[in-house]
Amino acid sequence: MLNLENIRITPQLLNLICEIDEFKGSWSALESQTTALQLLGDVANFGQNFKAVLEPWQSQPLSEELIKKLHGVATGSKNSAYKSADFPLVIQRGREIIGSLDVSTPEEAEVLMAKLIEWTQETLEGETLHPLVVIALFTAIFLQICPFEKGSQRLARLLIVLLMFKAGYSYAPYSALDPVLNEKMQDYFEALQHTQQSLESGKADWGPWLSFFFGLLKDQKDHLQERLEKGGDKIADMPALSTKVLKLFESNERLSMKEIERLTRGRRSTLKLRLGELVHGGYLMRHGKARATWYARV
Repeated sequence: MLNLENIRITPQLLNLICEIDEFKGSWSALESQTTALQLLGDVANFGQNFKAVLEPWQSQPLSEELIKKLHGVATGSKNSAYKSADFPLVIQRGREIIGSLDVSTPEEAEVLMAKLIEWTQETLEGETLHPLVVIALFTAIFLQICPFEKGSQRLARLLIVLLMFKAGYSYAPYSALDPVLNEKMQDYFEALQHTQQSLESGKADWGPWLSFFFGLLKDQKDHLQERLEKGGDKIADMPALSTKVLKLFESNERLSMKEIERLTRGRRSTLKLRLGELVHGGYLMRHGKARATWYARV
């Protein structure tokens, strides 16, 4: 089904994998310092919420049951079942249709999904291929099968994030794939089309898809890296008392002015100024009034 012997990791692909893995290591070190993560503002909030959704499934093996549950999450459907009718895979940007691809029949879908899930789980566990290569191949074949009548592409993006998260790429939930993919929709369609045609010919050519997929993941991590670099500048310029206050919220969900004053030993007048700056900057939120005022992370 996969023609693994035809996979060729070129120097260009290897560089992309190494760059993504390097960022994976940098992010792992950063996660232990949530003060820095707070400087990502809305990105951190989105990532932490998305991560909370994925964590219950992080240790679970990939299975049909898990995929159907995630389909329910992705589409809001209570009863997720494989398709019962033939539908093409339509690639579109907004209302603009880029193209469509023929996919497996309902009869084929169940058999092919079972094989794909088994191969993916065994290969990730056995570490016989780099996890990003496994995730790339899984995604391409999943889209060729298109197992659900609606939401297969949305689910594919969620599965990419989940599989990366399971493989130790803990930054994945913090950067949505949708806006990055939306800019590359034509390339996405052409890479999938080429893969499908080469598989049907019996001479699989994975190069264009791997190049597209790793490029997509590079753009995803570049978005985060850019935000972090800007955040780093802000950390360097931030008064020491401000960073000290932010650090308190690594272990406290909410704090009153009196508690912050006691824990930092800062002057009340200076603390009021710094807290005002942190609220204005979008790092903290002020609740209540007067003596009942308390602060929490955004």
